[in-house]
Amino acid sequence: MYEFSHRRSARYPESMATIKTQTILIKNDKNISSEGTLRFTIYDHQERVKRAIIALAGFWLLALISVPVVVLHFVLVPAFLFMGPYFAYKRYHAVSVPIEVIGHCPTCDEELTIQVETSDRLPMWSYCSARHDPIQLVEIAGT
Repeated sequence: MYEFSHRRSARYPESMATIKTQTILIKNDKNISSEGTLRFTIYDHQERVKRAIIALAGFWLLALISVPVVVLHFVLVPAFLFMGPYFAYKRYHAVSVPIEVIGHCPTCDEELTIQVETSDRLPMWSYCSARHDPIQLVEIAGT
């Protein structure tokens, strides 16, 4: 199930972000499976607000920097002004963010580490880093 880790985020040592793990299944295309571990970060309210403000300030700073660009500022400034609130909203509502999957390939039994994107959700397909066989990452029912 879920295991709690009391490690602090390296980026914000005073924050209340915690690293959690979840046991998942790693399946190949022949439906052979092995267990793996999905690591993800859980952010508390204060940390999510901080991340959202950083995103908003970053895009608005880019909008401000884009003002002197002669012709492109008609496109860049409005785009950055709208992207700021959009990405701030997305970062505020991202309570958990996946980091990586660690396990063994069910086909070749090689240890694998798969970096997971923020927007990735299970079930998802990936590839074994050793033999490039397709593998599927699936949540275990009931977790």
